[in-house]
Amino acid sequence: MVKSPSVMKINLHNYPLIAGYGHNVSHAKNRTRKAFKYNLHTATVMIDGLKKKVRVPTRVLRQLKKLGLTSHYKKTA
Repeated sequence: MVKSPSVMKINLHNYPLIAGYGHNVSHAKNRTRKAFKYNLHTATVMIDGLKKKVRVPTRVLRQLKKLGLTSHYKKTA
């Protein structure tokens, strides 16, 4: 199964589990660890002529929209 070249540029599945780390800071300036998570969306993507549902972060979803590989939130006028 060969992927189309435009899909190969976008990494649909290989991104770290946690987007990043930081601190929750209270009013008393107590710091506790916080893990930032990805904003995942379910999108239907055309891969090799087949429609597949994948959960992708919004950054990847924007790239898919620009390449025309998904119709996620496509405006119909």
